[in-house]
Amino acid sequence: SEALWTREFLGMSLSNFLIYITQYAMIAALPIVIMTEYGGGDVEAGLAMTFFQIGTVTARPFAGILIDAVNKRHLMLAITVAFFLVMTAFAFAAALSALYGLRLLHGVIFAVATTTAAALVALVLPPARKGEGIGYFALSTNLAMVVGPMIGLLLMEHSSATTLFVALSILAAISIAAGGGQKLP
Repeated sequence: SEALWTREFLGMSLSNFLIYITQYAMIAALPIVIMTEYGGGDVEAGLAMTFFQIGTVTARPFAGILIDAVNKRHLMLAITVAFFLVMTAFAFAAALSALYGLRLLHGVIFAVATTTAAALVALVLPPARKGEGIGYFALSTNLAMVVGPMIGLLLMEHSSATTLFVALSILAAISIAAGGGQKLP
């Protein structure tokens, strides 16, 4: 039986998990931030979610082309670093327009990062266990869907928007270490 739980598989799954956690934490917490820190309302909160989706939907079709065109390991490292930088930039957004721009960029980076992680997992899985491995990898997304909103809401309940963005930046930094240093076939 070929090994499924390799360092590469665990690293990509953890990186994917952390990237999705930050997104789900933002879905729950960002509307609160917009209303409390920026004085926005429902429309402004909705626009922040919309800008993210525009970025994601626009970038997703090109992500696969990019993944096939460049060194996959370097791309994963670069995109997780970009993800860390955009998460850190949220702490410095002084206006709603800056927040919207960051959400658009966040969506683009999210689309490329998650597509890259999935493509890399498919590369490192043993052929005889590819279906099983992809199922476990998909679980990293589902677990993030459970944990992410709770993290976002707990941080907003007990601290500030700055703390939220710092915590999400730390998760993004861990995703660099988890996904960026993998050996690939």
